Amino acid sequence: MTTIQINVSGYISEVVCGQIPIPAKEAFGRYILENRNEAEIPAWLKRRKPSHVSLEYIKQVWYFENDLMNDIMKGAGFVWNTYRQVNDLSHRLGFGSGKEDIGLFEISVLVGDELLIEFVPFEPTIETKKKFGKIKDIKLTRLHPEPIPCAEQGHIAISAGSWAKGTMVFRTGIDNEFDEDNLELLIADLTNLGIGEDHFMAGLRYAEKDLVGEIVRETDKEMYQVSWYSPKKGRWLDMYESG
Repeated sequence: MTTIQINVSGYISEVVCGQIPIPAKEAFGRYILENRNEAEIPAWLKRRKPSHVSLEYIKQVWYFENDLMNDIMKGAGFVWNTYRQVNDLSHRLGFGSGKEDIGLFEISVLVGDELLIEFVPFEPTIETKKKFGKIKDIKLTRLHPEPIPCAEQGHIAISAGSWAKGTMVFRTGIDNEFDEDNLELLIADLTNLGIGEDHFMAGLRYAEKDLVGEIVRETDKEMYQVSWYSPKKGRWLDMYESG
């Protein structure tokens, strides 16, 4: 049996969607409203949205101030460790691809140090065609869209996460030569989770076997906007908004 290594490079996205008690959301909302820097908010925006809070300030507290978050949540009876713990409704790790087809990423297939083929999002030149293929020629399987999250009674759904330039590695054993027709991209629509990813590369299969990926490189991480789902309004709202 031969082990092949499949490297995918692009924008790695981690989407975490979970639920917190309503009092915990209210406690967080009170804190960010009371501690916002009003001098950073334009007067016209304050007139239009008196309760506006900078999205960057919300991100800073939610993602990076764990001790502060624990203090805020403790008063509402909720223990806080990290934003990743709030993932009991959905947790996706893959490649964000935006609105243009399946997006911009590259896939290389290797056996040891030998490159078998590299799939790219552009038209390969004639000179390199023997070792290059096109991403759009790989088989696509569209998964069922993620449903709108349904939180338990007394809770609300929260959407958060991150994206960064990086590389994930997938490995699998094969009995014969690598066959690109056996490679399959799993594509999901995550827009119901409060982010704009409608062509999210949620995984890989080879010969109908799901492969497990490992992040080996990640740089310039950015955080998704934190939002909550209001069943009453039927849409995702910013954390300072009431629903």
